[in-house]
Amino acid sequence: MATIYHRGVKRSFINEEVNLLSSKKIKRLQDNHEQDLRPSKYDLSSQYENQFKRINEKKNEFEEEYHCQVYLKLYSTTCKCTIDVIVKSTNDTIDDDDSILLAKTRIAKVIKPGVVRVRLVSTLFIADVDVYEDSSLMKLETIKKNYNHNNFDKQFALKLKNNRIGPGVIGKLFIESLDPSNGSYINQSPIFELNLSLTSEHEIISTSFNQNNENRLICGCVLSSDQSHLEISDKCNLKLNDMKLIHRLAEYLRCQWKFIGRELAPCFSEIDLIDFQQTYLILDGNHECAYQLLREWYIRHPDQANIRYLLTRLKLPFDIIIEIHNDVVRKFISS
Repeated sequence: MATIYHRGVKRSFINEEVNLLSSKKIKRLQDNHEQDLRPSKYDLSSQYENQFKRINEKKNEFEEEYHCQVYLKLYSTTCKCTIDVIVKSTNDTIDDDDSILLAKTRIAKVIKPGVVRVRLVSTLFIADVDVYEDSSLMKLETIKKNYNHNNFDKQFALKLKNNRIGPGVIGKLFIESLDPSNGSYINQSPIFELNLSLTSEHEIISTSFNQNNENRLICGCVLSSDQSHLEISDKCNLKLNDMKLIHRLAEYLRCQWKFIGRELAPCFSEIDLIDFQQTYLILDGNHECAYQLLREWYIRHPDQANIRYLLTRLKLPFDIIIEIHNDVVRKFISS
């Protein structure tokens, strides 16, 4: 008995004669086999659709482009204002008659998924801490992965240092991407770096500080670049008898310690200042000089060494007065 095997055909057992399949049957079996192996039109369309979807997802992930616009809104009779930073996929300006366009991008930029930081920089305005605006003037936003149009809007509550602003550049805006490898924003170029510009001068007409309490802070202080209007309330008039307070003050006054020493004459003479310099400057730097000067001031004149005298009588730069009041005195009282 002989056994013959044919692919795709059942075994046939014959005794002596072998009956082979006809050529037509073999061709029909081959055609059926090829048809089974050939993908259907539905399979091809599904395959192309999935591939196209993956390409689009990758494109959306790495090529999402945005524009940035910055608007200023001033409030009459007060030196308060708001800056609105809008980041969106289109560059159409908003329709708001009360807002002034400060900056607008001309070219869209790619923002990859991750954390971005919006940062304002200027010496013409400060954070409005009365409404709990962060004094650093920085805000964070998370750009989500595989999410179309991560548009966002960040608003800053501000106070102008003077009642006039403009024309020209009044500050800068940076939008920076977080480097996940080291948690830093400074290792890469900013996504956006915009000059905040006014084409004309804007003046805030307000009544006198002595007649209008709108300029008086919650703590009772009045902060003004005009030295005659500057007031420090009893609540904020801390004595310099606490080492932690003196240490914090020295951080902001480290570059002013010689000027302060001369303004406090005859409490300190030039010989005293030279002694501070030779004893502390070389080894410990300006911060230690400022610390020792303030500490010695309290030892020599405890009734005079206080925040009110420091901020209102020594003719310090107005930005330092603001920083000391907001970042040192207010935080020290609340701690």
